[in-house]
Amino acid sequence: MIFDPLLLDLPDQFETERLLIRAPRTGDGRVVYEAIVETLQDLRRFPSSLRWALEPPSVDRSESFCRRGAAFWLLRADLPMLLLHKTTGEFVGGCGLHRFDWAERRFEIGWWCRKRYQRQGLITEAAREVIAYAFAHLGARRVFALGDDANAASWRVCERAGMTYEGTLRGERADPDGTRRDMRMYAVTR
Repeated sequence: MIFDPLLLDLPDQFETERLLIRAPRTGDGRVVYEAIVETLQDLRRFPSSLRWALEPPSVDRSESFCRRGAAFWLLRADLPMLLLHKTTGEFVGGCGLHRFDWAERRFEIGWWCRKRYQRQGLITEAAREVIAYAFAHLGARRVFALGDDANAASWRVCERAGMTYEGTLRGERADPDGTRRDMRMYAVTR
């Protein structure tokens, strides 16, 4: 029998102590846009990891991302997630599971954090729960992250979220100007 991920019944939202984590929806574009504008300088520091941040931000571009994200959830093709602060309702950042290999049950996790919420442990909290979600609901055998070697804040999230450092991939990615970037590989396996 062939496995069909479309038949998985997946919850499209869940909570941590401080966050509501959910699939994007129509109408979310404005809050995503505002957070991107606030954080754009930080996001553009690592263009090989966050190529989307190089494009000029707009409400329409963010709304398109949210609508595509909602469709990808239905197709089980990508699982972008919005992080909303439970107390304020404010958009904190993004997390998600990407580049699936359903046969191997392997998923890449990624994230970014809105400037005003950085260094508060919210991304670590989200990453832990998204990893747990992958194992509980997707039958994951491996969840991995690739963090730019120069982005210590990102790979420290991996460490705090319980991921194991597996090594550094030399020259694994390139910035748009051709500068080669080393990427640190972290993973959780079961």
